Order: sequence, then structure tokens, then C-alpha cells
Amino acid sequence: MATPEDLMEPLALTLGQKFEIEKFSREIDSSSDVQQLRSIAKDLLLAWQQQQAASAWAIRQSKGL
Repeated sequence: MATPEDLMEPLALTLGQKFEIEKFSREIDSSSDVQQLRSIAKDLLLAWQQQQAASAWAIRQSKGL
């Protein structure tokens, strides 16, 4: 079972994840297409909310709820 200290540690990104962040950051920075940027923002919003739902589900499962 996770200790309170475990829960306070920041999540560490893998090297691959860091490269993906850099790749997409550069793509966003180079874009001047407002529609493309809106689409990316909406995709990121959806992914963020799905991740929150998955995290909440995992916590409920770990607590046996």
C-alpha cells in the first residue's frame, strides 16, 4: 500500500515522454494556424479529463469502492 510520502512524490516523466513533450511544444510554437491550435487545445482538454477520470477510477479500485 502506498504511504503518504509516496503520494507526495512528484511523478517522473520518462525520457521518451520528455522528447514527446518537446516535439509537440515545437509544433505548437511553429503553428500560426488558429484552427489547428484550437483543435490541439481541445484534444489536450479531452485527454486531460480522460486522465483525471482514469486516475479517479484507479483510486476507487485501490480502495475497493
